[in-house]
Amino acid sequence: MMDELSRDPALAAALHDAGAPAPEVDWDALRARISADARMPLARRRPSRRPAVRLRALLPLAAAAGVAGLALATLPDRRPPAVTPQERTEIQAALRESLPDQVALLISGEAAEAALLESAEENAGGEN
Repeated sequence: MMDELSRDPALAAALHDAGAPAPEVDWDALRARISADARMPLARRRPSRRPAVRLRALLPLAAAAGVAGLALATLPDRRPPAVTPQERTEIQAALRESLPDQVALLISGEAAEAALLESAEENAGGEN
């Protein structure tokens, strides 16, 4: 370590003129005092490594998930009632009667390709 008096010649001259010898500095004691004073503020800035702190932050989320799971488990079954074959036939007949032919074919899935080809041919024939 460099001597304080050789770093600052003006300070060295002032101390020699005052007649007092240059004070001895206990660098180890100074370093220990600075470290002790900075230990607590630095410790507050470090992230916590304790798992209990992380778990405490997750407790409200876990409680909410538990309540939501319990509510969903106790809800009545909301599936639509099964459609009988007779009802299915009536629904399809009503759709055929109420919708234009091309739309009914497309919705039912029956002959969908044929309906598209037929429609394309009609449009192409009208342009010629």
